[in-house]
Amino acid sequence: MERRILNMILWPVALILLNSLWLGISDNSAPYEINDYDHPIEERIITLGGVLGQDKPMPAVFDVEFRSLTGDEGSAEWKLYDGDDVLIAQWSGDISDENTGWEGELKPGTYRFQTVSEQEVITEQTLFIEPFGAYVFEGHIALSSLLIFVAFAETFVRKKGGEYLDKKNAQSPGAQEKAPFSHSSTGMPEYDALTVEDDPWRTPKGL
Repeated sequence: MERRILNMILWPVALILLNSLWLGISDNSAPYEINDYDHPIEERIITLGGVLGQDKPMPAVFDVEFRSLTGDEGSAEWKLYDGDDVLIAQWSGDISDENTGWEGELKPGTYRFQTVSEQEVITEQTLFIEPFGAYVFEGHIALSSLLIFVAFAETFVRKKGGEYLDKKNAQSPGAQEKAPFSHSSTGMPEYDALTVEDDPWRTPKGL
């Protein structure tokens, strides 16, 4: 009974821990550097790979920061195209604007980033992709189902293993118990065999 209660407590705890671990993994993002402050602004092309060959859209964040070398103002613009030159997202305005980036979803494939700005304006652009973010729900279902399967398999194996051992022990003959003291006639005068010379009723010598 105590073991059953312990299992009832441990399996739900394991389920929560496993799903929490998966949630942390799915939130991780892979950064793709498009441009940095040390390089001039230019057109960049990147290729995004899918998870296990799947083409499900993945959460994406395009982080953009502009900086002017001569002041706090300046105009800039960026555009994001897919592999078929279809415009996915764009922004244009003053570099002092707060929201110069973009957040959405991107399918695995090839993308082109095009940035245009005034002279003396530099930028740092990074695309963050969450490869497993598109499979959060599926991951929870798969891991929970796997843990439940393992729980039932462990119970089944333990039950059948116990039955097998009990059956095997019942069929094997019991070991013969040795008595702590065994009867021995060795060393007792009344049981020691007498030789012919030691026989008290032997024929006297010389007769």
